[in-house]
Amino acid sequence: MPQLFCRDLKPGDILLKMAQDKLSHQIISLGQSLVGQPNAFLAHAAIALDTQFVIEAQSAGVTANHLNMKNKSAGYIVYRPNNSALGAGAATAAKLLLDINQKTGQLKYTKTGAAMSIVGQGGSPKTAAELDALLEKVLSGSGHHFFCSQFVVFVYQFAALQSGISASAIFAIADPKVSPSALASLLLSNPNFSEAGYMMPNER
Repeated sequence: MPQLFCRDLKPGDILLKMAQDKLSHQIISLGQSLVGQPNAFLAHAAIALDTQFVIEAQSAGVTANHLNMKNKSAGYIVYRPNNSALGAGAATAAKLLLDINQKTGQLKYTKTGAAMSIVGQGGSPKTAAELDALLEKVLSGSGHHFFCSQFVVFVYQFAALQSGISASAIFAIADPKVSPSALASLLLSNPNFSEAGYMMPNER
């Protein structure tokens, strides 16, 4: 894999963050390891908006963070959609949810959901009707909880449907059932994505 820098990122790139020396990351990594998930060293997931910012579900909700500031010390493995239009659509969908959270503050992180994603894999993706209903709920100002890898899967399933692709063709799993390590496994075996490279800590 080549080393990537901010200038190399494309909208919609999926960035899987390597666990850092913080309690939440250590708990996620330990939980993934205990249930036998590979790639347990990956503890967070985000979507690239452009060459500088990632959009991610964090404790403050859906937020945008600069890769060369708050996330500068983090290392990432980067996966890229083979369809650039799908990537652009995912970046746009992520930005929409970011804007909604900034306005309403209702898209909060769920620690319980993150924990359950580690122990409960499987399930079917939301149907087009269910995704539309959830978006209508969010647009109306009602709350919805996301954790990091769930957010990435949901955004891509929604963007796929807007492009005339079924949600299950992108990720054939329910979005609340995907931990960061499980997402890495899905991406490795997914013909819609390629491993673009890695980003080293403090090298942007």
